[in-house]
Amino acid sequence: MNETTEETTDHLDVARIMAAECLCFRARRAARAITRAYDSALRPTGLQATQVTMMNVIALGPEGAQPMGRLSEILAIDLSTLSRNLRALEKAGLVGIGRSDTDRRVRVARLTEAGKTRLSDALPLWKKAHGEIVATLGDETAAALHAVLDATTLAMAAAGQGQAEEDQAKQDQAKQDQAGDVTDRAK
Repeated sequence: MNETTEETTDHLDVARIMAAECLCFRARRAARAITRAYDSALRPTGLQATQVTMMNVIALGPEGAQPMGRLSEILAIDLSTLSRNLRALEKAGLVGIGRSDTDRRVRVARLTEAGKTRLSDALPLWKKAHGEIVATLGDETAAALHAVLDATTLAMAAAGQGQAEEDQAKQDQAKQDQAGDVTDRAK
């Protein structure tokens, strides 16, 4: 990668640098291309690849349920985006949102019977798309991509962990401050 040592202010120079070096652009472009292939194959099920992924993560949770926080963490999306994405599955009767059996404060997502059936129906179509993608990339490239994506996810999660802990500490402090304000007003 090229490193720029001088301040670049011309927008065309900036665009050229970013276009040449940006990992985000490449990751998103590759993700969109792969997602399009899965979406096309899954169309007969009425599901998109992102929905199938979400349903898989839910199904693999303890006792077939996945706490919202854990689901958000595994999918690397924030809770508001997760809730918005789950709404369509819930509306379609494929996912139910409820409370954990062991901790009523925790919201969990579960596949409904219809969701389990639809997920099973998706498997042959998913396998076909997956096989075509692997054939297009080649076994070696597909395996390398798999490994690089997993390593990238782990590295970025580890790098973000400190920030997540800092954000949580700020949220906890804000809650304590609010609780203190309420207590002070009650006096």
